[in-house]
Amino acid sequence: MKYLNSREVSGILGINISTLKRWTESGKLGCEKTAGGHRKFTMQHIREYYKSHPNRSRGDFLSLKSKEHKAVYGLINQQKYKQLSTKLADASLDANESTVDTIINGLYMNGTPIADLFDFVVDVAGNIVEKKLTNQEIVHTDAYLSRKIITRSVDALNRDKPNGSFNGKNTLCINFEDNLPDIGVVMSEVLMRHNGYNVFNAGSHAELGELAEIILKRNIDVVLFYLCNLQCCNAVVEDNISKTIDQILESIKVAKKLNIKILFGGEGLFLLSDIKSKIDNSFLTYNDLSKLI
Repeated sequence: MKYLNSREVSGILGINISTLKRWTESGKLGCEKTAGGHRKFTMQHIREYYKSHPNRSRGDFLSLKSKEHKAVYGLINQQKYKQLSTKLADASLDANESTVDTIINGLYMNGTPIADLFDFVVDVAGNIVEKKLTNQEIVHTDAYLSRKIITRSVDALNRDKPNGSFNGKNTLCINFEDNLPDIGVVMSEVLMRHNGYNVFNAGSHAELGELAEIILKRNIDVVLFYLCNLQCCNAVVEDNISKTIDQILESIKVAKKLNIKILFGGEGLFLLSDIKSKIDNSFLTYNDLSKLI
């Protein structure tokens, strides 16, 4: 888990160290303490503070060391999601991880709902990159690197919601065997964790033959599959479609037998129209997923 120290948090909130100390002692701002009595903070502590004090002016946020980052913060404050998604796409293609982290962490700490962060910024940025790939403005390696940088930043949000018995329910998030990109399933994991679920993320290339076994071993209540339709997704290419359909039908059968909930997400599902009627719970957006859980 990534922690922030008192100096970093005082800069983020625009207060001095003495005020920060008073706020933590009074319970106004949450924190954790080391064995030596030093305060340490997570992004979740800051997010909860801003949610409890919506009229409080924001400070500098993490790493706002440049004019570019301060401009990003201005867009965050104004909820300019379209501009932020464009900046996120450009920054990821430039391998500018600092700006990518500033956008995603800034929106998160600013109290932006997780589903909105993913639907209106991260997914839109991904579509911008995919369009550039389709138009041959970039090559596949560019798109892959962009996606990996954004995925790392999104995955870091899980560090503030570690596994635990929040609502007593366990979720298994998993890609189809031939579904290479894992950003969709990572975003699903973040959303589920922030809704109180204990999450196991099997990621890409998981062999579904062991699905029933892992469900029983981990006491799974919800299984979530994600299938994208990006150009690098092999699960929806012609040679693998029948295999993917078989995996979906088998997964539904296992879920019914074990009496657990199964969710299917991602735009890739819309390329499999033949089995749409077999799926009871599906989502296209993360706001849709929020309603299902």
